[in-house]
Amino acid sequence: MYDKGLDSMNNSVPNNGNNNEGLNPISLGSVNSNPTQPIENLNNSPVENIDPVPPVEPVQYDVPESINNFNPTPVFNDIGTVPPSNQGEIPPIEQKPKKKQNKLIFVLIIVLLIAAVGVGVYIFLSLSNKPGAVQVIPKDVEIEAGSEVSTNIQDYATFTGVNSANCSLDVSNITDTSVVGAQYAFNITCGANTYNGTAVVVDNEAPVVVLKEVLVQVGGSVSPQDFIDTCTDASECSYAFSDEETVNGYLQSAGNYHVELIARDEAGNEVSVTGTMIVTLDEIPVTPSLYLSCAMNNETINFGIVDNHFASDASRVYAFTFDSINEYNTFKASNENKSQIAYENIVGQPSFDDQTQTLYLTQTLSKAQLDQEEGRSLPTAYGELRAYYVNNGYQCSLQRP
Repeated sequence: MYDKGLDSMNNSVPNNGNNNEGLNPISLGSVNSNPTQPIENLNNSPVENIDPVPPVEPVQYDVPESINNFNPTPVFNDIGTVPPSNQGEIPPIEQKPKKKQNKLIFVLIIVLLIAAVGVGVYIFLSLSNKPGAVQVIPKDVEIEAGSEVSTNIQDYATFTGVNSANCSLDVSNITDTSVVGAQYAFNITCGANTYNGTAVVVDNEAPVVVLKEVLVQVGGSVSPQDFIDTCTDASECSYAFSDEETVNGYLQSAGNYHVELIARDEAGNEVSVTGTMIVTLDEIPVTPSLYLSCAMNNETINFGIVDNHFASDASRVYAFTFDSINEYNTFKASNENKSQIAYENIVGQPSFDDQTQTLYLTQTLSKAQLDQEEGRSLPTAYGELRAYYVNNGYQCSLQRP
């Protein structure tokens, strides 16, 4: 067995450059000082100063037959492949079942998120429903001069954290609203707490003016007061022409003219109104020093009183207040420059109050016309004339021009 295997191995080992041809036990134990000389020549040549190498006993090796059939040419076709196992085919790797732990963690996270949202909603609702601090802050209250005192508690304070219906208002100290600038204390009580405030009387509204027609002779003179029938305001009224030079020009020739006036109260509130002036060549009767004014519904009759007698023409004024500002403006734009218009079967000289959206139609009546309307001769004495109209449902008062 040894000879056959060894010979086979010697015949199959390739020449690697260090040994020439054969490989035997003697050459393995020898020193070759000349690598270019064949090994067989070294075995036959004497070597000086070197002890002879004792013979090497042959070693028996079990060399597989596959080594004897060793192919010196490398083959690379099967690089990267796994050689077959001597024990048969490799069994497939079993797939481990997925762990349920990941699914459990995911469910737990969802539960925690839902719980967090629920806690957040609960906290929000708790804070929203929590009653805030009670605050009652009195307002800076203004009361229009001449008006009634409000009893609405909301007009006097702002309420936070408490229902104003559970509080009470005391305005008993506010006794007179006719004095502009007067200040009064008021009290608001909520439970055991009382809050104090101050109300002041102010005049923020413009005067309400009723005009009358003015009759003047050519070349005569007029004043703004001549056009005023009544002026209603919390304070005294004063009057002025919007353009006095234009009015003076009207006085130089006969005709009917519209005159712009301004009525102003002591607080500086003002209103612009338009009156009517008739300039005539005829002689004008004496201007009354007083007027007896008798009113019923939307009609007012003004009697000129001279020396305690009705001694001149009377003026009748009808007042029509529009509900719509658009309707009022449209009507005014179409009729303000006319000397006579008809409205609701009433014919008269128009004048307009923009503040109250009111149309005034003025008629000039002589005593003869009044007698014809009443079917009798009216008394001329102031007292008798007043009594007659009061008995007919009018409310009468004495007015100065």
